[in-house]
Amino acid sequence: MKHLFYFIRKIIVFCIPLVLYFTANTIYKLQNDRYKKEVHGHEVYSSIEKSKKRTKIKKLIIGDSTANQLYNTESDTTSGIYTLACNQAIGMVGHFLLLNNYLKAGNRPEDVYLIYNPLGYWDNLDQIYTYHYFLKPFYKKEYKPFFTKTVIEQINKIPYYYICDLPPVYTSSWAPEKKDEKRNYTFLSPVSKEYLAKIDSLSKAYVFNLHYVSPFVSKYWRDSINSFNIDETKGYSFTKDLNYYMKNIKYIDDSCFSDHLHLHNRNLITYRNILDKEIGI
Repeated sequence: MKHLFYFIRKIIVFCIPLVLYFTANTIYKLQNDRYKKEVHGHEVYSSIEKSKKRTKIKKLIIGDSTANQLYNTESDTTSGIYTLACNQAIGMVGHFLLLNNYLKAGNRPEDVYLIYNPLGYWDNLDQIYTYHYFLKPFYKKEYKPFFTKTVIEQINKIPYYYICDLPPVYTSSWAPEKKDEKRNYTFLSPVSKEYLAKIDSLSKAYVFNLHYVSPFVSKYWRDSINSFNIDETKGYSFTKDLNYYMKNIKYIDDSCFSDHLHLHNRNLITYRNILDKEIGI
């Protein structure tokens, strides 16, 4: 019994400094929202913060990391555009929430450009990045009323989703492992369908032009994209526009990319200028 007591005491003595360290570290990160600049996906928090500000700019850009590379949400100060582009791992529901924030803040854009790699529309909140990029920033009281049944079902499949709002978790870059789901679609996920429709509804309610814009896509993906079942868009308000988007994908040589998806830095200015002309900047 005496040996057990000493053993327990040693464990307590060992654990106390660890608990103090993690507590102090969490408090440090919470000060002035410091963690938002330090964790992976800091661009998502920047986009959320920007989405709640008032601006008179009439051209808004939303989109994934390929859009963010060209129109960086944290550093782009180009006159005439306002960008909330961040990452496809927030799902189309996340992009809807950013746009909704922007409109609720009193902003009235004339043109909204959804710049999105065609490979990103498959996201169904079912990848390992979902926990950190979507759950931690958006699993909040202010956003939950906008979650559809499909979104809630997908969230419930994510391991440890119920602790994502604990300070030691959301101030870190930790995320649980998650196995990929089997998909019965090639192009549009159920979440993407629902929230593309919601984004389209916002364009009608707030009277702005919604443009589906393809970023530059590597020829590496041409065959995969050509195998998409375009019929998955049928029956939706965005069908015509998204079909036009698919027919006008901008394929360029794979040597222009660092990872088959994102452009080499040396090519950014060239291809940014091309996209600027399309958008009319």
